[in-house]
Amino acid sequence: MFIGVACALAACFVWGFIFIIPQFLTGFSSFEIVFGRYLFYSAISWVIFLKQGNGIRQYPLSIWIKAIYFSFASTFFYYTCFVLGLRYADPAICALVLSISPVTIAFYGNWKQKECSYRSLIIPSVLILLGLVIINIPHLRLAHSLSEYGLGLLCCACSLLTWSWYVVANSHFLKKHPEVTSTNWSSLVGVATLFWVVLAIPLIWIFSPENFDSGKYTQLNAPLLNFIVGCLALGVMCSWFGAYLWNKASLYLPVSLAGQLTIFETIFGLIFVYIVAQNWPPFSEWVGITLLLGAVLYGIQTARQAPQHA
Repeated sequence: MFIGVACALAACFVWGFIFIIPQFLTGFSSFEIVFGRYLFYSAISWVIFLKQGNGIRQYPLSIWIKAIYFSFASTFFYYTCFVLGLRYADPAICALVLSISPVTIAFYGNWKQKECSYRSLIIPSVLILLGLVIINIPHLRLAHSLSEYGLGLLCCACSLLTWSWYVVANSHFLKKHPEVTSTNWSSLVGVATLFWVVLAIPLIWIFSPENFDSGKYTQLNAPLLNFIVGCLALGVMCSWFGAYLWNKASLYLPVSLAGQLTIFETIFGLIFVYIVAQNWPPFSEWVGITLLLGAVLYGIQTARQAPQHA
């Protein structure tokens, strides 16, 4: 369990950089950043996949099909719903909805494969929800009526459900297919992501040309260099290496506990944001973070003591 928790925390630490890297990529749209990220993710995945002596025919068609729709769910569909949620609803509301994923993952994972009693999930789930509400109170006060954001909330809910499904399904896949290592599965999903990149870029270029300005890519200046370095970090570190660490954690941890640990992505993201801003979080956020940490520690202790069947 120690290895699993360590890998999960390391993955969340790496994912936390997603909150701040785009802030330095000024002059580029969200779509350009996400496509740059996944283009580098696909490229490094191909390099690692081929360097290990793998071939496309090494894995059956069923594995490749899973890699394709896993990559779609965890990248483009999730991100598209997230962007639409930000557009039609208040960002603070989106952050609060998506931060509920540790709770939904814990309950959904335990429903798919009973690993502990539901009673043991109630206390950490309540602490997580309470902590998230406290953290978001200052932002929620600035938000308008939720009734005005029906479409945005629906998109946020789709993003939340997609991520919850992915974490649980990915864990079950890796445990069911031990022949697919954490390294290879991270690369397989990355290789499959190239399919969606190639398919989506022309569609976005045709139907939303304002999100791409080819003139920005004709001269290697400081903004373009920052964009390349930033997308490289997002693709290699956050996508490939983060997925590798999470895949490894999924082999050692119950899904319900792994779900609770995903809250550290939010915690690390908040820490990085305040470091960049050179500011301290307000007292309310310290209280919220303390509740989140308490929930995770309680979940780890419960998982260690509980039997592996209910």
